Amino acid sequence: MELERARDRAIESHRATIDEAKGMLTHCDDEMVELYAQVSELMLTKQWLLTDEIAWVVKLVHQSPELEKVVADLVNCVNVVGVNGGIKQGFQAAKGSARSFEEVSGYDEGAKDALNAAIKAFDDFHISVLGKVADLVDKPLSVIKQRSELPIVKEDFET
Repeated sequence: MELERARDRAIESHRATIDEAKGMLTHCDDEMVELYAQVSELMLTKQWLLTDEIAWVVKLVHQSPELEKVVADLVNCVNVVGVNGGIKQGFQAAKGSARSFEEVSGYDEGAKDALNAAIKAFDDFHISVLGKVADLVDKPLSVIKQRSELPIVKEDFET
């Protein structure tokens, strides 16, 4: 009788150990599925980041009012400097005139200074919308993808 009870206790202990091991295996399986999902999500994120996300950021930069203004200013200043050079050459070719080239319509004495300022502004300009892209870092990929598929609107550039 004592032997039988010891055997039953041993069987019960083994069953408890087996149940515990089964629980641990189930837990490990669940963790493995979760980790696989996370790795898959990271792979999709990497793929998407290297394709669509970079294109979206470039599109935002391309359409940013800061870039538009600084490029327009630069182009305008380059044009004025070019016009000034043409005016100077034309004036020197027609030296018989009593007027100075500063009096010629279209000549801008400060054109080179404006061009230098425009070049500096181009070198120093800041694109505010990049901060909005950086704000998406903690968001899930689904939110980022959804945002990037929306049309770019004025509010994207407002801080």
